[in-house]
Amino acid sequence: MKNIVKIILRLIMVGLAAVSFWLLMTSNVSLKINDTQAMGKEVINRVVDDSDNPNLKVGVELLEASGLEKTLLEQLPPKYQVNLSYADLYRLCEKYNDQGKLTTKDLGLTSKSKLEEIINEYLVKQINHKLKEDSEDVNHIITIYEYSIFAVALLFLLAAILILFGRSSASIPLALATIASFVALWLASNEAMTALQSRVYSGILVTLSQEIWVGLTVGIITAIIWPVINRLTKRKKK
Repeated sequence: MKNIVKIILRLIMVGLAAVSFWLLMTSNVSLKINDTQAMGKEVINRVVDDSDNPNLKVGVELLEASGLEKTLLEQLPPKYQVNLSYADLYRLCEKYNDQGKLTTKDLGLTSKSKLEEIINEYLVKQINHKLKEDSEDVNHIITIYEYSIFAVALLFLLAAILILFGRSSASIPLALATIASFVALWLASNEAMTALQSRVYSGILVTLSQEIWVGLTVGIITAIIWPVINRLTKRKKK
C-alpha cells in the first residue's frame, strides 16, 4: 500500500512538472493595442515623416481636412491583439534565419482594409529594421533562443525521470527549466514592447498571459515541495 501511495505521489509530481512545461511553452505573449484609431493616426504621421515624397504629406492633409481620414480610422477594429507563444517565437527565429526578415504572414497579421494593411506592413517594417539594426546581437540571441528550447525540454525531462526514480535532486533541473523559460519570455516581451513603443506607437503593450504565470508558479511550487514529499515517503518506509 505504501509503495502504491509513493508511486501515485511521484506520478502527480511528474504531472505537475508536465503542466508547467506545457503552459510555459504554449501560453501566449500578447501584443495589445487598446486604441487602434490613435495608433492609426500615429502610424500615418510616421509614414509621412519617413517618406521623401512631398505629395504624400499633401494627400494626408487633404484627407484630414475632408474628414475622410477619420472615416478610414473608424474602420479599424476597436482593439488589436497578436498572440505568440514560446514555441511560436522559436518558429519565428527559424523564419528569420531562413529569410533574413519577417513578414505579416509570419506574425499572423491579417487585414480587412487598406489602412489595416498599411499599419501591419509598417509594424513589420519597423520590427525588421530593429532586427537589422542590431543584427550582430540579434543573431547571437536567436542562436541562444533556438538552443534554449531544447535545453529547457531536456531539463524538464531530466526532472521527470529523477522524480520517477525518487531523487530529490529533481528539483534543481525543474527549477532551472521553469525559471529560464519564464525569464526568456519576460525579457523578450519587455524588449519587444520598448522597441515597438519607440518606433510604432507609444500605446502598444506586450504582456505575459496569466497561463504563463500559472506555469511559473506550478513549476516553482513543485520544485519546492517535491524534496519534502520524497523525504517523508522514504521516512515512512523506514
